[in-house]
Amino acid sequence: MIGPYLAVIFDSFRAALASRVLWVAFFAIWALLAALAPIGYREEFTTTFRWNDFENGTQMKHLLGRALVDPAQRDAAVGRLAAGLPEDLRRPLRRVGQGEDVRIPLRDFAVAFNELIRDEAWFDADTWSETLRLRELRELDETPADQLTEALRQRRARLRIEAALPGVFRSRASRSILFTYAGYDFPADIAVDKTQFVTLINQWVMPTLINWLLGFVLVFLGILVTASIIPDMLQPGSLHLLLSKPVSRPLLLLSKFLGGCAFMLLCVTQLVIGLYLITGFRLDLWNARLLWCIPVSVFLFSVFYSVSVVAGLRWRSSILAIGITCIFGAVCLTVGVIGGLFDSLVTRPQSLAGVAVAGDTLIGSTRGGGLVRYDRDAGVWSELIKSNAMGRDRVLPPVKMDPDVVLTANVSGGRFNPYGSGSLDLLMLRAENLWDPQPGIRLPPATIRVLPCGQSRLLAVTTGGLFIARRDRIVPVDEAIGDEAIGDQVTMPVDEGESRSEKSSSDPAGSLATWILGFMGEREAAESPFVPILPPRMAIVSPSAIVPTADGESILIASRGRLVRLASPADTDKPAAWTLAAERLLEGEPSRPVVLAQSGAVGLVARADEPLRFFEVDTLRPIGESDLPSGGSLTAAIGLGDSGRFVVLTGNGRGRVVTPPRNSVPSDDSSPTETTIRSDGIGESLPIGEIETATFDASTSSLIVAHHVDRITWLDADRLQVRDQIRPSISGWRLVDRYVVAPLRLIVPQTGELGQTVTAIISGKAAVTVSETSGAEEELVRYRIARPVLSCAGFIVVMLTIGCIYFSRRDF
Repeated sequence: MIGPYLAVIFDSFRAALASRVLWVAFFAIWALLAALAPIGYREEFTTTFRWNDFENGTQMKHLLGRALVDPAQRDAAVGRLAAGLPEDLRRPLRRVGQGEDVRIPLRDFAVAFNELIRDEAWFDADTWSETLRLRELRELDETPADQLTEALRQRRARLRIEAALPGVFRSRASRSILFTYAGYDFPADIAVDKTQFVTLINQWVMPTLINWLLGFVLVFLGILVTASIIPDMLQPGSLHLLLSKPVSRPLLLLSKFLGGCAFMLLCVTQLVIGLYLITGFRLDLWNARLLWCIPVSVFLFSVFYSVSVVAGLRWRSSILAIGITCIFGAVCLTVGVIGGLFDSLVTRPQSLAGVAVAGDTLIGSTRGGGLVRYDRDAGVWSELIKSNAMGRDRVLPPVKMDPDVVLTANVSGGRFNPYGSGSLDLLMLRAENLWDPQPGIRLPPATIRVLPCGQSRLLAVTTGGLFIARRDRIVPVDEAIGDEAIGDQVTMPVDEGESRSEKSSSDPAGSLATWILGFMGEREAAESPFVPILPPRMAIVSPSAIVPTADGESILIASRGRLVRLASPADTDKPAAWTLAAERLLEGEPSRPVVLAQSGAVGLVARADEPLRFFEVDTLRPIGESDLPSGGSLTAAIGLGDSGRFVVLTGNGRGRVVTPPRNSVPSDDSSPTETTIRSDGIGESLPIGEIETATFDASTSSLIVAHHVDRITWLDADRLQVRDQIRPSISGWRLVDRYVVAPLRLIVPQTGELGQTVTAIISGKAAVTVSETSGAEEELVRYRIARPVLSCAGFIVVMLTIGCIYFSRRDF
């Protein structure tokens, strides 16, 4: 019984093969593959600078400018480096050093530093011995000159420049990928490291090619070729011949439909296999997930072809079938664009990015740069600072100092610039002021986050340093601070008889602290309660993670492939740098984003797509490791009090509990980087999806989870059972989104979102992280995977059902 239907499928496929449009498409595919075949790559040491290698351009300008105008820094590493710059760059830098605000393109610095790499007349071994030199630089310095290739020599020169300017440059891998075409190098500005190379190909280049070529060009050509299959079948002679066979009309129509899809299968298969072979042989990326694009692309074509089939049945015209299918495609595109606009302009700006719980009060920051407070009486989030999808402001995630005080900051113009515009004041929200944000003290420039450090101190994290202030200097007990209190303000320690410039010159690394003082101004720095705590010659470079311990006596830092613990000085009343109590090197690629958390005596550190590694907080000795939970890459980790357990959030919006291996200690103290015990460590999952952010509240031993845009759920930290939850009411455009746009996106198949499904399949990730501000927390953008598949599948079923019923009941 199946033979006649196979014959119909074969006949439809043969009719499609006879189309000249099909053969034009074939030759176009072969020509495209031939054009892509010469692409390749080569790997070399990372030597030259690019404009986007600068993590903190403002800091770099002030360090170099200060070194040019301060005689005491001429013999320091930063001074010798500044003196080696070309005169046309030194002139504006001198103006910067004298306090002027001068804009200097970062590309000018990149060109100048690349000249310094080629000529190391600025280098002095004794001077650079006082700088912070990482292991790679120390090894290169110890290598005899006759054993260094030119590439290694330039690599050493680059590392020396980075050592002279700590906290300025973004962390990059030691080796970079350069793209080539037919043996010629692409421009050096697009050089990437190995991790970025894989991400670029799998998450951007290949999905873009697939979505445009298969999701648009080939679908349109496929409709042109196959639109005549159904009208030709309905011709009197052809239809009577087919119906004379022992076949049913519905199955006959489905057979014709499958025959048209078989044509698309042939085109897609040769293109995808060709791309797979090119990326494998030429780029050494054998990504078998790319082959899954074949059924997905045929599935996308079947959505449009089902419309063409029904239109061909109704009007028996291939021209009308093509036209109606194009109109349908325009409707899908319009609904998709409208839905995307509502996602970016309505839903995303109101999504919670951070939450602080102060007693019965909830304060949250939004991804649109807003600050909100939950009004329990009205059941809505009331705006303290208005969210703006197109705005440039950024609100730091709020933190609780005590049940009556919440602290945050509104960085004006800070979404794309960590320095923002104007002063950066700490915003204080107090219960006695009905939680109305009030400006407080001045924060250090380029503050990207504030964190509570125990019960009595506040930590300010900038793009390259750490600053700490005592609570009584931030939240005074009295409404006004008297002269006596002002006189007790913490200031930078300056020895008697030593000027500010002399103090800065004694710092062999030209520390970030001295630059901050110059940036803030003498009077402002003297009155600021924030003091730098990083040890000399230490800087924090993105990607990094900073976590103060629960008692506030230590700070864990993961940066540039190192894990360190800073210990608080014994006398907290006197400002001093914290002590480097422990450190160890981290395995893996240092340029990958890092996640860090602490729970009791146990810490957790992990990078993207690497195992979870547990360690002892005091000694940083490794305890063990476990695999990542399934469901996407790691995005955040939260310690659950002193329990030694953690909750990790993954890219698919889910959370899982993880625990370190039990009874595990390193067997050899001399090899602290080796893991001795491995365990899956993965416990139960949180009973919540679409998680935006989460935080642990020690006062109630609860895990507070923000999910589904702006909902909040309290979970018992021990049993992970729901204690309480809020579902705020919505109004305005969100009502339109829920009751108008959402039903439209359910009825109209979201063919455009299938592009996100393709991206997720090729990259193997359910989400992508982006950062609008250098050094700031990365924002998670999740791919739509299941929704477009279900929407399109349901539409195909409905259209084919309509077609089968119409074909069965209509007398042709």
